[in-house]
Amino acid sequence: MDDGSTFEPMDEADFKEREEKLREALLDAQFDLAEKKYEAILILLNGPDGSGKGEVLNRLHNWLDPRAIATMAYDIEAPDETRRPGGWRYWHDMPERGRLGVVLGSWYHVLLLRRATKQISRADFVDRLEKVNRVETMLGEERVRVVKIWLGLSASKAVKRFRRKHEGPGGIKHPLVREWGKIDTKKERERLIEAAVELVETTGPQSAPWHFIPATVPLARDLAVGELVLSAIRAANTRKLPGKRRRPAARPRRISSGPSALKALDLSLSLQKEEYHDRLAAAQKRLYELTRSKSFETRGLVCVFEGNDAAGKGGAIKRLRSSLDPVHSEVYPIAAPDEASLAHPYLWRFWLRVPERGDTAIFDRSWYGRVLVERVEGFAAPADWQRAYNEINDFEHLLTGGGYIVQKFWLSIDQNEQFARFEARKEVPHKRFKITEEDWRNREKWPLYAAAVEDMIALTSTPIAPWTLVEANDKRFARVKVIETLVNRLEAEL
Repeated sequence: MDDGSTFEPMDEADFKEREEKLREALLDAQFDLAEKKYEAILILLNGPDGSGKGEVLNRLHNWLDPRAIATMAYDIEAPDETRRPGGWRYWHDMPERGRLGVVLGSWYHVLLLRRATKQISRADFVDRLEKVNRVETMLGEERVRVVKIWLGLSASKAVKRFRRKHEGPGGIKHPLVREWGKIDTKKERERLIEAAVELVETTGPQSAPWHFIPATVPLARDLAVGELVLSAIRAANTRKLPGKRRRPAARPRRISSGPSALKALDLSLSLQKEEYHDRLAAAQKRLYELTRSKSFETRGLVCVFEGNDAAGKGGAIKRLRSSLDPVHSEVYPIAAPDEASLAHPYLWRFWLRVPERGDTAIFDRSWYGRVLVERVEGFAAPADWQRAYNEINDFEHLLTGGGYIVQKFWLSIDQNEQFARFEARKEVPHKRFKITEEDWRNREKWPLYAAAVEDMIALTSTPIAPWTLVEANDKRFARVKVIETLVNRLEAEL
């Protein structure tokens, strides 16, 4: 993180000659990227104010086809950014495979700012960087290539350059990128550089590597960035992809240890009709009050419903939804991913549905499809669904760390009850859509799904995002347990 004196001065003629060749190569590589769609590329532009982030950004837009490159610029003080978890904005704007995104104000920005202004300790800083490592590793596995650039300039030179370029001749103010508005003192600028050094050393080797580019010679700096981007695009275009063949179904074998959670359930539990109506009404009233309370305005609720086919998820969700203000709640039925979802990382479509603070999102099926149906049916490679447990835990940890309450329900019935409900659905005209040939096929894979559920519960039920197993042979009992569990959780949280 020196002052960037490693570049020799460059004249305009030399720059123009090299620029012409680089520009042609960049466009060829970019068109190849857009055609193959092997990967998406995220370019993180970092550095002190005055290092030329805005100039580099403009240069890239000039060199590349602007139709396939997006600027992802974020103001961490913008009011809208406080309405959802910190990671939401990056997932919302994530480019699909075949495209590039240039990020100003990346996930490192907040960490560096807080460390430079002493809002977080060194231990907290390092802990958060390790979490970032895991996210970037996951993005790489999901075919997002992260290119991390630090434009190097000493604190003193950065300040001088920023003031000189910003003020300009005649006092004219030029629109330059200023990300570190809260860093005003010399000590804070020095701490920013120190934190950046530690950041590079901590997050470089384990995930996407950092690239330090001196910024004292602007023309040489721009060429170096362009050559780095070219290298990244070419690497993306040569990525080896697995075949698209459907993989063999998993074996009915658990990968977790410990007793069976499903076998411990007492599926004979039931409620009489009168008690059911009384308890349900009381719980629904209390749930409405809690979700419209003042203390809930800065929180958010994410409810996940999984369960055996015909276990009664729809009925439970219907009673839950009727307890909530429809303006501040939404139900998301999750089916097979569409083309847009397949062109993004697996968790992308779920991040888009994270509610604003003060609202509730209900997922009828969810991100757990990767470790359930995709595992059992062979839609995901073993390496993909096995790493998904930790990725899901990280996702839910980000939600709860942002003030969200995550509550997950598994509705469980036995095979005899499922068969009876399947048969009943065939006889009721308005329920026929609920039973398909796939549902009958899935019954034959009961041991496979049971093993997958046991692993899911053992590996992803955490204190901050617990699974609640619901005995659902009796629908009345199941519905009351769901609503009362939510009430108890919200009362404890709020």
